[in-house]
Amino acid sequence: MNESTVMANVVVDRLLANGVTDVVLAPGSRSTPLALRLAAAEREGAIRLHVRIDERSAAFLALGIAKVSRLPIAVVCTSGTAVANLAPAVVEAAYAGLPLIVISADRPPELRGVGANQTIDQVGFFGQQVRTAVDLLASGQDAQAPATWRKVTDRVIHDAIGLGHRGPAPVQLNVGFREPLVPELGSGQSPLATADISDLTPPKVMREPINFAVGDLGLAEIPARGIVLIGDVPSPEIAGQAMELADECGWPCISEPSGNALAGATAIPAAAVLLADEEFRTSHAPDFLLTVGRFGISRPIMKLVALADHHLAVNVGGKDRPDPLRTAATILPAVPRPPDGDPVVGRAPRDDRWLRDWLTKSSEAQQRVGAAIADGPFSGLAVTATCWAGMDSDDLIFAAASRTVRNLEATMTPRHFPPWVIGNRGTSGIDGLVSTAWGAAVAHQRQSPDGRTVAILGDLAFLHDHNGLLAPSVEQRPNLTIVVADNNGGGIFSSLEQGDSDFVADFERVFGTPHDLDLEEIARAAGITTTSVTDAEQLAVALGRDSDGVQIIIARTIDREAEQSQWAGLLRGR
Repeated sequence: MNESTVMANVVVDRLLANGVTDVVLAPGSRSTPLALRLAAAEREGAIRLHVRIDERSAAFLALGIAKVSRLPIAVVCTSGTAVANLAPAVVEAAYAGLPLIVISADRPPELRGVGANQTIDQVGFFGQQVRTAVDLLASGQDAQAPATWRKVTDRVIHDAIGLGHRGPAPVQLNVGFREPLVPELGSGQSPLATADISDLTPPKVMREPINFAVGDLGLAEIPARGIVLIGDVPSPEIAGQAMELADECGWPCISEPSGNALAGATAIPAAAVLLADEEFRTSHAPDFLLTVGRFGISRPIMKLVALADHHLAVNVGGKDRPDPLRTAATILPAVPRPPDGDPVVGRAPRDDRWLRDWLTKSSEAQQRVGAAIADGPFSGLAVTATCWAGMDSDDLIFAAASRTVRNLEATMTPRHFPPWVIGNRGTSGIDGLVSTAWGAAVAHQRQSPDGRTVAILGDLAFLHDHNGLLAPSVEQRPNLTIVVADNNGGGIFSSLEQGDSDFVADFERVFGTPHDLDLEEIARAAGITTTSVTDAEQLAVALGRDSDGVQIIIARTIDREAEQSQWAGLLRGR
């Protein structure tokens, strides 16, 4: 058996032994040894192999599976610019704290830096975006090499999982293969590995009571006028811990969509609409603020954060500290537990009026949003409201960044058993979202066979990754519905400074970017069942249809100017 075949066998066997369940492959020549080994593992039922034509889509597909499963997922590619196409997904994985394992095939050392075809400097290509980058090299005749390859591959996988670290992160294993790249005829493949590592779960972080954390700020008691703000969190457990603390302390609980914390008794929906009221915002500045996870999709909410007297932040994973305004006195490793009765740090008397004011005003903001949707034309707000209302507790929502996630924040209503919401919130890009949603749907269907995944995208986000629909015909089609809110361009810019009348002469050219394309035709060209709707009732009917695979709904909404006018009216309180 030649050395490249042995190396590939070792790498794949260690993936299996370390609990990797899914691998995404973008085919190429230099990665042939890995492709053949993975195909053999799939035939034996040892791994789920997903094949994609485009490396960028492949990486985001792997990221979507990792986001939902929270398991280490590998993406395999050939050498050269193929590696560069993985970069956007690697960056998102770094800032979202996801265990993405990049396995890049490469030339051996003697063919690097000498003009060999399809060869670039791949070692360390991703820089600080990966926790570990290792170059696995052929050894010649060293009989001890396979043992070394096993140890190195194990270490890279463990670094991705987060063993010995604060949490998961992307990693790179660069494998230099010499020719021949295929096994000798009759040599066969090595038997599949069996798992030999009993526990790959990172140690749990201890949660201290909230009174301890408050005491570290020098406060004598837990403030009555507190707020919990929940940004992007990776699991229902963390969201539940944050809601439990808010409920116990009588604090309003503000949740971004992927905070998934609108089921508690103190939940404050439509918070961005509410907090656009400057008078309310300044009069209800909190004495104490606890933020959980990465937050920051709303300017009104960020203005509230800036007003807090005392701020503690909880880091639930990812590359950066979750403190964009640099106001947090301390970064905690876990959500604090409810108070434990410690006599050193007491509790201020509960201020029922504080919570009642927030709940009352939040209800009024919700009513304004509902009236704007009911009395107004078919807009992005109507799209997210209809999707939210039509989904069950075992369903998954994947929300695009930009205008979509803001529309969803305004239209999510409290529910005891809501669907789970995710999005690429590590860096909030609009790239790779079709592929990420596909991967999320694959993993979600495995966890909840009766559930479905609905991805809500804007038209530009859809166009940015419509090649993610181009999966080979033999690949799995998960239960995925992609709803595209089509307002013919970049709607978010109308709500920013760029949308001011002073810039109207150049706005459409450099910000609005109307595409004037028929998205239904584009989707059908990829072989996807597609329908178009023009009102909320049609959308609700389309969402209610049974689907065993991927379908797309193009929601033809009002134009961007009209949509911005609707939003502006909400934020003005009328």
